[in-house]
Amino acid sequence: MAALGTYCFDGLNFSQASALYTDSTLTTLSPDGWYSQGNIIRQQLNGVLLNAQPCGTCLVACGSGVDASFSSNGFFSADIDLANDTGAVILYFYMGSSIPDGVLTTYNGSTYNRLTCEGNHNTYTIVDGSNTQVDYSGINNQGTGRITYVGNSNTSLLSDSPYNTTPSGTCTSGDKPQNYTYTGSSYVAQGTYETVTVASNEIGVNPSGSRVFTMVVPKTSASPSTINLLIGAPMCGTFFRWEVDCPVALPSFTASAAQSTTACAASTATYYFARNATGTSSAFVVDTNTTPNVGNWVFSDANGSTYLNDTSTIQYYIIGNTTAIGVRNGVVVSSAACAGGGTNNSPFFATAGTTTLNDGTCGNATGSLLYHNGTGTLPQVGDTIYAGSTTGSSTVTWSNYRGMGPADVADGVVTTAIVNASGVVQTTYNCP
Repeated sequence: MAALGTYCFDGLNFSQASALYTDSTLTTLSPDGWYSQGNIIRQQLNGVLLNAQPCGTCLVACGSGVDASFSSNGFFSADIDLANDTGAVILYFYMGSSIPDGVLTTYNGSTYNRLTCEGNHNTYTIVDGSNTQVDYSGINNQGTGRITYVGNSNTSLLSDSPYNTTPSGTCTSGDKPQNYTYTGSSYVAQGTYETVTVASNEIGVNPSGSRVFTMVVPKTSASPSTINLLIGAPMCGTFFRWEVDCPVALPSFTASAAQSTTACAASTATYYFARNATGTSSAFVVDTNTTPNVGNWVFSDANGSTYLNDTSTIQYYIIGNTTAIGVRNGVVVSSAACAGGGTNNSPFFATAGTTTLNDGTCGNATGSLLYHNGTGTLPQVGDTIYAGSTTGSSTVTWSNYRGMGPADVADGVVTTAIVNASGVVQTTYNCP
């Protein structure tokens, strides 16, 4: 991170000076590197200040991203131009396959360091430095203004701390990271170094492999229009990729008020969510879900200013009188069919296709929402299956085995069934 400091120069102003010094007698030259004052940035090289540049050329435009790979370590600072629009600024990060890196975003005097990832609480988990699962990266790092480290789990991040050894050439474990500043086309070394200590609560990584992480920063006014992104990479041999979307209103969904059970209920309020993304190369592939997936951030406003149920006690929100999403600490941690009440028929999910084998769809995804008039969670022999939530809806039939499960998830099939022309279940098979 570029460090604030007091320097002296030998001219009328910073733009016209020929060199920077660390003392008022102008006897000790400042280290070579990039320096800025106001809207001017200049590089000092071999003790001489090079041509002044407007800092606007250093900004990264929102809607784009940056890749970086270094054999050394470092703290990498970049400023992003968000223009004058308002809304939620969504940032995506991929930290490579093996070395975790840290993230800290600063906007309008506030810092942001909480992240989730695609598949969080579903296929994948996030753990802190003690290998304890947490709801999101940085959950115990809030209010500190410090970096949150994400990416693949690597015990060396914590065991090599503190990083306080003066570098002597080739990067080795425990070396101080050098500060870098993005100058419009690449990160440029500043010639200054940071002493870094990593704490367990600053870590939120994937123990089974790095994912794309998602951060949301609210921008509720036209100015300021610049956001700073700091990537902390204290371990040697770092690689990272990030993208910053321009401010935009988050997608909305309607659901019930918060409740302590999964009982079906009517949708009475509008909420908002941020989509996650996948991929290891530019540009990331952003999900297209129209309602929140497990692992998504959810909010009560379109700018992403207020997380929904930002507490450690789970609350449920019923979508479409069919699906109960469980929200805890602002992130969706579960999704399943709501239970009883609110509809004449009970919801469940089925596979898109059928097979002649009774176990042919076991292990498949259940993505089609259907309903049945039975008393169990899933249809049993003799129950009738409908396309809608009332008994006045049309019935559904299939002559081969179709998979069924309680939720719209991958590998969601629990049982399979054959249904006759009247929609009545003829036979079922329980998947192993």
